[in-house]
Amino acid sequence: MSLADIRAALTAELSATPEYYDFKVLHAERDGTLWRVTLEPGYVFAEGQRPGAASAQALLDDSLDGAAAWWGSPTKGGASVLAVVVEDDQLVLQNASSPPPPAGHLIRLYPTRFLNAVADAWWDTPWAEAALACLPDLSAPRPLRGGTPLTGEPFRWLRPAQRAALALTGFSSAFLWGPPGTGKTTTLGVLLAEYLDRHPTARVLLLSTTNQAVDLATLAVDKALQKGRREPLRATVQRLGTRFDAAAYDGREHLIPTQDRELIARLARAEAARPPSRDAHALKAWADRVSDLRDELRASSLKVLQRCRLASMTTTRAAFTLKALRELAPDDEPPFDLLVFDEASQVSLAHTLALMPLGRARLFAGDPQQLSPVQRSEDRLARRWLGRSAFAEMPRGTGAQTASVALLDEQSRMAPPIGELVSQLFYDGLLRVAADAQAAPAWLAARQRTLGDIPADAHVHVHRIQTDGGWVAAERGPVRRESAEAIAELLTQALASGQWQAEEVIVLTPFRAQRALIRQRLRARGLPEQLRVSTVHRAQGSEAPVVLFDPADGAQPFLHGEEAQRLLNVGLSRAQAKLVLFVSPADAASPLLAPLMQRLRLEGDTRAATPLLELAAQPDFPANTVGQRVRAGRHEGEVARLSADGQSFWFINARTGAEQLIDAAFWRKRAQGVG
Repeated sequence: MSLADIRAALTAELSATPEYYDFKVLHAERDGTLWRVTLEPGYVFAEGQRPGAASAQALLDDSLDGAAAWWGSPTKGGASVLAVVVEDDQLVLQNASSPPPPAGHLIRLYPTRFLNAVADAWWDTPWAEAALACLPDLSAPRPLRGGTPLTGEPFRWLRPAQRAALALTGFSSAFLWGPPGTGKTTTLGVLLAEYLDRHPTARVLLLSTTNQAVDLATLAVDKALQKGRREPLRATVQRLGTRFDAAAYDGREHLIPTQDRELIARLARAEAARPPSRDAHALKAWADRVSDLRDELRASSLKVLQRCRLASMTTTRAAFTLKALRELAPDDEPPFDLLVFDEASQVSLAHTLALMPLGRARLFAGDPQQLSPVQRSEDRLARRWLGRSAFAEMPRGTGAQTASVALLDEQSRMAPPIGELVSQLFYDGLLRVAADAQAAPAWLAARQRTLGDIPADAHVHVHRIQTDGGWVAAERGPVRRESAEAIAELLTQALASGQWQAEEVIVLTPFRAQRALIRQRLRARGLPEQLRVSTVHRAQGSEAPVVLFDPADGAQPFLHGEEAQRLLNVGLSRAQAKLVLFVSPADAASPLLAPLMQRLRLEGDTRAATPLLELAAQPDFPANTVGQRVRAGRHEGEVARLSADGQSFWFINARTGAEQLIDAAFWRKRAQGVG
């Protein structure tokens, strides 16, 4: 765990993260002042990889909006990407210095690489040494002396675990573990509102992974200050950066660093009027208008950091502006009393440590059972420092230091059967439905709704698909047409019934190619554009009454391993009332979905369980257990099969759906002892 290790990890990750991607042009045409460039679907070249390599596929995504484009022939030129029309394999370019290349030529895109800013921090040796010195504090936090404990007294509605979490500010590093639907953001808002009130001179830097997440966290603090009747403090909270959702700040314009309140309203109106990506002219005019408004905001927020008590921004912006943040305090003292990382499980350890010296104390809020940081390199050190978050270092087991970890264990998002499924599969059964939700008739009624042929009291439904998905080069990824059509049909019926609105549904799939196919099928049926179709990676933080989950191809290696389980957790836990799974035979047998399918099957098994000790006392043990529902100690499940030598057998746990290998000799001896 040396500075050299972290630098080597960053070097490996930067080497595995191409600076540019080359796409082959199929067609280019002028569209007024813009250019539409259609790309050849099967050709993508990433720097350092061979053309068409699988790891370079599926790169054409709306995350490339704003990328720089360049071409070298027939004439050199450049432009910026105004929009990506994923379904049409098309780029919309603006400000082109020359005509884009014709068919058969290459166009190069340079996406933004925030990792360069993180690397710069680690090559600043004095700062890097201070950052690395923060590492031991994650697993062995120090209790802080002095300060006023937070009581949450104005917030009598806090659940017990939420109230207990307020004590986290008493540690040098602390972890707020918030599984889905447990009110992590609300808890964080109350905690920070209380902290600002009880520590009148303290300064806080609140960071999160996306602009949307920053908005949610900032608004949660303001709402808590408002509900706690701490009006004077509301003006001391400032949301930095210009990529915020202006409409979300309606009535809360004081959070944006500008004196022109009408400016935010104009920005909100402009953003709400975004035209479709296919209307290039309208999109160009819209982008220019929004850009001008954001430039006005940027100019008005230069001195905000020096005067506010709580500043919020993305972790990416913090990395890019690290020098300015460091200069807020003299003599290399931490400029903030409390540094807060929201959605911290998605921030790499290297990125986190590079920012930790900014705060005297640090709080990490998130869920290590959901998506982890995105990491490309297979290098061992890159996995250690860039594929893991601060949660990988948090205190474990029992003892005084574990008081620095607070687990929120009551959720009010998912209907009980969905919540129980998520709890058993991913949280060892610790997550339960909140008592106040269970007692609320309106909450229960909202989760008792019919969807097509799925009755109101069926919350988890498996839609059987006959065909397995597979990789299609022309689609740049795994696709399955049968499930795309089934989703389109189900949504057509649901919306036609008048019982459901488009915004009440999210369609999730792990693969961009399948997402594009589903969008095409919905568009072909004339369904509303408001229907959300997303990859699971982009869904964390969202929720909806109905979630349709399509694995597309469960046999893909991408869907194997620990990270795939986190992805599945995110997918399932977005649902409030209905979770519909589109599953083929190969999906059901995959490492990703087999435990889930086994659990659902055994959940419907009404057979009484036979004690394993009773079966072990019989002469034909363990052959007599196969196919039986048994109880082994506090576990219950089904025996699936014997080992080849007959000395052990596989037991499917009814609670988790996981297979466990059982030693027959152990149970035979126990049975003899009982006899």
